[in-house]
Amino acid sequence: MKNSILLTVALLLPAALLLAQPASPMLNLPADSSFNQPHSRSFVWNASANAESYQLQISRNVNFSSTVFNRSGLTDTTAFVEIQNFGTRHYWRVRASNTAGNSAYSPTYSFTTWNSIPKGPMPVELGMAQDFAILSHTAITNVPSSAILGNVGVSPASGAFIGLTQGEVTGTIFAVDASGPAGSVASPSMLTTAKGDITIAFNDAAGRTVDPIGIAGNIGGQTLYPGLYKSTGTLEITAGDLTLDGGGHNDAVWIFQIATSFNMTSGRQVFLTNGANAANIYWQVGTLASFGTTTVMHGTILAGTQVTMATLGTLNGRALALTANVTLQQNVINNPGPAVGTSIETNDNQNVKTITLSQNYPNPFNPSTVIGFTVGTQDHASLHVRLAVYDLLGREVAVLVNGPMSAGAHTVAFDASTLSSGMYIYRIVSNGEQVSRRMMLVK
Repeated sequence: MKNSILLTVALLLPAALLLAQPASPMLNLPADSSFNQPHSRSFVWNASANAESYQLQISRNVNFSSTVFNRSGLTDTTAFVEIQNFGTRHYWRVRASNTAGNSAYSPTYSFTTWNSIPKGPMPVELGMAQDFAILSHTAITNVPSSAILGNVGVSPASGAFIGLTQGEVTGTIFAVDASGPAGSVASPSMLTTAKGDITIAFNDAAGRTVDPIGIAGNIGGQTLYPGLYKSTGTLEITAGDLTLDGGGHNDAVWIFQIATSFNMTSGRQVFLTNGANAANIYWQVGTLASFGTTTVMHGTILAGTQVTMATLGTLNGRALALTANVTLQQNVINNPGPAVGTSIETNDNQNVKTITLSQNYPNPFNPSTVIGFTVGTQDHASLHVRLAVYDLLGREVAVLVNGPMSAGAHTVAFDASTLSSGMYIYRIVSNGEQVSRRMMLVK
């Protein structure tokens, strides 16, 4: 009888009295005390038990006496906000709500926006893979007809696993043997080198650590500026289109680090504005990169496993698969060429040319390599020369030469035993000229 009465009373109680108040959310992105964050970005927090909606507040005051963003009724755990404040410290917090009431606010996180729209990181060096529109490990499967601008190759699998014809490729089809499509070229050693360069490029992109910008989930509907973007899980463009805005920089660079898979659903597009160029966009995908029907994508895809493209999808970039295949269905892939405006293999005074700088050998290297250079012309018996090595932050890590050098050819050894793996820049300066190149240390 007692239990029956209690049940009757419970049934008569309002639902709000039966539902527990939600727990306070835990904040995710941007991370607490992070710097150099975009002035427009996604805010991500973890779901709270019993939550029906959330309130997000962003302020320039730690006590939230005024806000630059204050919105309740958010049903998702992410919100894209255009703050439009440069070089400013902000604070943000979230609380959860349901019919029973509100939770306490989460602990407050802070972040500081960048001072201006940057050019982004240094580009990823692709080596011999640069000329390939498609380079795969096991196979290229294809539902005809596709249109490929750039070279195509498979290695180490047999050329018999290349499912493209020469009529579909504006470029050269390379195979490891004579079993490739009609008109293909057998070049196993070159393909081995190119595949090795993909691995180097993949590791370079995955290993960048300077001022990463955290992203998560669906990035459709957002505008992203040049920078290094890091996702610790899957990433997708599944609702809304993505815009990459170069901020007026023709040499703007984007690197996307994606821990697992990347998925772009049918009909979605990536738009490039204000100087953005596909040649300077890199998608480092831990596993599978997949693209739905009629998608339009830009940039070099460095996939840890495979790249799959559904019917009529377009890629203005490269499909590079480290350990598996590339799958096509009546697709268009256009190799965008070398990175735009970012080459550091330059001489600031092209008319004089009293110094030259050779590519180091071997490259990649561990832990030592040799750098060659020449000094002087008939007008200079000797010149003061400075040859130094820098990391990607521009910090000088070694000085190899700093003094007068006689005219002629010279070599110098560089021992990087004390340095970490990664990309480095070596630069020679003499007679008002400057020449730089990149080298890769792999330990």
